[in-house]
Amino acid sequence: MSGKEVSEAWDRFQDDMRSVADELRRHYKDGDQEKKTADINRSLRQLGDAAEQFFGSLDTATRDPEVRATTKRAARSFGSALRETFRDVSAEVEKAFKEPAEK
Repeated sequence: MSGKEVSEAWDRFQDDMRSVADELRRHYKDGDQEKKTADINRSLRQLGDAAEQFFGSLDTATRDPEVRATTKRAARSFGSALRETFRDVSAEVEKAFKEPAEK
């Protein structure tokens, strides 16, 4: 993948996550907002943990130091991209919960 393709893939991912935020907003517009926000945040943490485990297994699966270094760099980049994306989505969902429900 070229740098442009990678950037476009992340852009699509962010757009898709915004769509998820919209759907969550629609789904959770009524009810106990604190509990639902906590549920969403817990799910996002679980996704992050799964990504860490995936890259951790790649790191331990190889003995080649160059592959390990590359894997660690990729894991950090992936984690940063996910963190920023989920931070944006989380802020949108939280904002949606604070807005009055549409009539």
